[in-house]
Amino acid sequence: MKKQNIAVLVGAAVVALTSSLGGAAVASEPTPQAAISGVQPVSHTVDKTQTSGSAASPLADKYTLAMPSKGGGASTDSVIGADGRLRITNTTAAPNRSIVQIEFNGGYICSGALISDDTVLTAGHCVHEGGTGSTADYSWGVKVAPGRNGSTDPYGTCGATQLLTDQRWIDSANTNADWGVIKLDCTIGNTTGWLNYTGTTTSLNGTTATVRGYPGDKAFGTMWSMTGSIDSTQAEKVFYKMDTYGGQSGAPVYNSSNTIVAIHTNGGSSNSGTRITPTLASYLNSVK
Repeated sequence: MKKQNIAVLVGAAVVALTSSLGGAAVASEPTPQAAISGVQPVSHTVDKTQTSGSAASPLADKYTLAMPSKGGGASTDSVIGADGRLRITNTTAAPNRSIVQIEFNGGYICSGALISDDTVLTAGHCVHEGGTGSTADYSWGVKVAPGRNGSTDPYGTCGATQLLTDQRWIDSANTNADWGVIKLDCTIGNTTGWLNYTGTTTSLNGTTATVRGYPGDKAFGTMWSMTGSIDSTQAEKVFYKMDTYGGQSGAPVYNSSNTIVAIHTNGGSSNSGTRITPTLASYLNSVK
């Protein structure tokens, strides 16, 4: 695999505040977290022979054969008022073909976006359980399907060779650090293309943005989307009222230029995502 030298960008040492989150489907008010100036990335080499392991993050969503159900206890969806999401039926058009559904841990689902020929950006809780401090709790059985449309995978599926996330997520499930990267065993991005991203420090309030991914309350494998405005900006988080649901964790939050500004991670009375900061963007540049 190319680009195997994983640069470690270590920010200022802080004690991360632990929040009582519930994934892309947990009701909660925005809670300010300790801001830091950097990220604390770690990597994990995937064992492709692994077929069982620790439970997925309680923030992740799981499918049963009959219908989606929450994995991880009581939770509520993140549709705020009337459901404003629209189904995307042309999943082979740009940027839809660069948006992926992720399956892992024997039936859990997330969303993500290609950011290079072999790199997917997603939520940290899609690649590690979070809050355990253990290297045994990375996701297993990872499968990525770009532009999935129900039972159709127009570009096939890829496996994973490496999973990357933030030490703060692993240790304390700090929502500020809820970002993840999947290195693929294919270069499907050369066929689909990929999305750009930008690291910012200025306020994103009022920015028109779209959240697009694979929610668990809709038919399996169908892509749904909503466009709205970013309402609130923190150092490492953004908040918005675009409707989402479990399974959309890791979906790109992108602007009118199709540039990712955040990663969708949590739901509630105000949905939120991990912001792409300049430091995170620099790290992504080093591993994609």
